[in-house]
Order: sequence, then C-alpha cells, then structure tokens
Amino acid sequence: MDDPRSWLAADWAGLLCLLLAGAGWGAQVSRGGVTWPALALTVLLGAGGLALSADASLRGHDLPLVLGLTGALGLAAAVVFGRRGE
Repeated sequence: MDDPRSWLAADWAGLLCLLLAGAGWGAQVSRGGVTWPALALTVLLGAGGLALSADASLRGHDLPLVLGLTGALGLAAAVVFGRRGE
C-alpha cells in the first residue's frame, strides 16, 4: 500500500501551487501588463495545483482544494487592490 505521507505532501503541494498562481496572476494584473513567460508559469502552476488538489479531493481530502482555490482568489485580489509602492 502507498505511504499516506507522500499523498499528504502532494495535497499540500497542490495548495501551495494554487496560492503561488493566484499571487502571480495578481502581480501581473496589478503591473498593467501580462508577459508570455509569466503567464505560462502562472498557468502551469495553476493547472498543476488544481490537478493535485482535485486528486486529493477525490480521495476524500477536501481542505487543500478549498483552501487553494479561495486562497488563490484572495491573494490575487490582495495583490491587485493592495497598496503598491508604499
């Protein structure tokens, strides 16, 4: 049988990827321009995080998916509407 600790690490890695994708997207939008390399990195992080978190949700661990999605949205909004340069 698989080691549950390895699955747990993948679950929380998915959460971290989603949070980084949300912060990256907010940084791109607040800067006023989206570059192709940054967009590619954000999409890859978001897709990877969503895949890992969705897999965790299908195995019965819903917390990484819920926290990842709401956290990504919250971080993106905080970066866009936050105080810049002050």
